Amino acid sequence: MNHRLLDILTIRREHESKGEKYFISKYMKGFDPVKSKAGEVLAYKHVIEKKGDKNNILWSSHIDTMHRTRPEVTKQNVYVDDFGTAFVDEASDCLGADNGAGVWLLLEMIANDVAGTYVFHRGEEKGCIGSSGIAEEYPDFLKSFSHAIAFDRRDNVSVISHQSGGRCASDDFCNAFINLLNMNHKIDPNGIYTDTAEYTHLIGECSNISIGYKDEHNSKETLDITYLEALRDRMVSIEWHKIKLPTKRKPESKTPRYNYDYDFFTYEDLMYLDHKQLVKWIKGSDPRDIAYALEDLIAQIGYMQDSYSPYEASHDPEAIPF
Repeated sequence: MNHRLLDILTIRREHESKGEKYFISKYMKGFDPVKSKAGEVLAYKHVIEKKGDKNNILWSSHIDTMHRTRPEVTKQNVYVDDFGTAFVDEASDCLGADNGAGVWLLLEMIANDVAGTYVFHRGEEKGCIGSSGIAEEYPDFLKSFSHAIAFDRRDNVSVISHQSGGRCASDDFCNAFINLLNMNHKIDPNGIYTDTAEYTHLIGECSNISIGYKDEHNSKETLDITYLEALRDRMVSIEWHKIKLPTKRKPESKTPRYNYDYDFFTYEDLMYLDHKQLVKWIKGSDPRDIAYALEDLIAQIGYMQDSYSPYEASHDPEAIPF
């Protein structure tokens, strides 16, 4: 059992919550805080330099989760079934693998001395607070990077080339990354928005990699630990500083925060749409994506239906809580 990963998932880390503060005190200790001019901590940073590094990669994840209730509670029970899938019960807002899985992966890469700059952003779920602040106040710092690679994408197949409909990474880079991982990933042009989208006007190659969670932002969220551990093994086995990654895309205009024709939307995304934009999104969306958004809305208002459980077929009822 991966105790550090499961410990991270037990901590409810809504932005500015007691749980987030507890997590920071436990896991960000010794990392450099990146502060705004007003003194707010936007992120935590750690650098591993290696002589002759052929790239300057910014690896990123975000600390906060979509826990929205019981702010006084800092811990939750996490369960793991015989298939290596982590989940929570319906009393929890979410598992928090978005982005606890990404945080864990970066910590594992640091522990294995993988070259690059590691940034653990704050407030991504509240509108990319940390990354937008860094982009605004530290543009020269960001311009020094050749690549910005987040680990914050659902499922286990995606290397993101577009976010919110705008290109954020070249196909050359995506294909090179896919070939290096050799885990059957595919180029995914349907990314929504994560922290690296805030950097597309400053860094040419900005991507987001599948980290193994599904059904994020509600109590149905799961994490494929088997995939995540396999991804960790690949990431730490590659000598990234010796490989020249493609840099075909040039920094362009900042990626728009929301695009209404692409991929899966949550309740928080829909809040930003006016009536005309909502109609446009519905007309251009797959019915399954609309269903996902409605499920998230139902979870938000506390009326989650009991007629279907994603664990009926695949989860061991006797799984042990961590």
